[in-house]
Amino acid sequence: MKNVLFIVYYFPPMGGSGVQRSLKFAKYLREFGWNPVILCPEPGAYQFFDQSLENELKNLNLEIHQVEAKTPFHSLGGSKKGTGLITGITAKVLRKISKWIYFPDNKKGWIKPAITEGSSIIESKKIDLIFSSAPPFSNHLIAERLSEQFKIPFVSDYRDLFSSNQFDVNESDKRKRKKYKLEAEWLSKSSGVTVLDDFAKDLITNIDPSVSGKIKVIPHGFDQDDFKEKDISNFEYKEGKLNWLYSGLFYESNQPDIFLNAIKKVGEKNESFINDIHLHFQGGLDSRIKKLIKRLELEESVTDYGYLPHNISAVNLMEADILWMISSFSESLKQIKSGKLFEYIGAKKPVLGLVHEGEASKILEKYKIGYHARPNNINDVTAKVEEIYQLRKLNKYPEVSDEFVEHYNRKKLSGELATFFDEITKKHEYMNA
Repeated sequence: MKNVLFIVYYFPPMGGSGVQRSLKFAKYLREFGWNPVILCPEPGAYQFFDQSLENELKNLNLEIHQVEAKTPFHSLGGSKKGTGLITGITAKVLRKISKWIYFPDNKKGWIKPAITEGSSIIESKKIDLIFSSAPPFSNHLIAERLSEQFKIPFVSDYRDLFSSNQFDVNESDKRKRKKYKLEAEWLSKSSGVTVLDDFAKDLITNIDPSVSGKIKVIPHGFDQDDFKEKDISNFEYKEGKLNWLYSGLFYESNQPDIFLNAIKKVGEKNESFINDIHLHFQGGLDSRIKKLIKRLELEESVTDYGYLPHNISAVNLMEADILWMISSFSESLKQIKSGKLFEYIGAKKPVLGLVHEGEASKILEKYKIGYHARPNNINDVTAKVEEIYQLRKLNKYPEVSDEFVEHYNRKKLSGELATFFDEITKKHEYMNA
């Protein structure tokens, strides 16, 4: 079995969507001949910690090396300190200050200790390939340095974009040029690149055309095991109603306002509608959203579960009637930015995506019981909510395509990644023979 050094920042006991991709790859890769050796920082301060993901990790018996990082999130004190979610104007201000101070990101303080520990790992055991998943993009700098030092191929995995990142609005031209130059450097030295969709593939290929022959699309996915423990669900199903569920956090521009206003608008047109639906939220609603719900007089139609461990939030998807999501970043960014879409598909439930035309809307159309509306058009969202409501009353949802759903199975995707690793290492061995 070959060894792959995983360079990841977000990893259990941390919770949230950023943890899932690396954890699930690590879970299944050994079935395809690759043993992951994990290099990550001690958690430090973080929004949420997830005991269920930590337990899942322990059951995998992976070799894990945690280093003492020197980031702002570790200087706050403690090796495992929960801070809760920072939203609104505070989040925007902190993000702006952080980008003014740190480059390439505010996790750069873990680069040096990670290189030291990574070197020790490589010197003590045979590592055949390095895999770094970003963000944070400091991870790719660690992988690049170790790859260069020990002549080991490395794969840079993009869960998000570096240049053209949806959060990086109003960046200075100087910072843009600096990012572009840095990214072109690690791309040129990468032996392989993995991305979530064709949109990201095209953008990254434009930065460095030489990656066109070594880039592979491996989307987010779902783990069928996550849906098995049905007895742990805490979903409060409302009999006789259409039970909507939103799973996850709301970030800055991705807020539920347009959906809630659409619900109110349909209720004003159809008196029975509000009594026929119930809105469930798992992930946590901040005070601003709760005030909006009260102002729209929807309090009796809303259940807020707060942040839930991943194992409970996953099985709750199976209990709802319809799942919804929103991704309201710039229309020019057509990539898929939400991993929850694939967990929704894995649950085989109807899905409403408030998304611009792009990769996500294409997937929803292929899913058959996926619906989408523009996230900046109240009339569009209202019409789609009404359509779904009527389809439910008439019991006319189309059939789910099991073959389409299976395409996003985490185990299958891990097999694709392992095959990609095999191709890279064989090429590396041939070139260095």
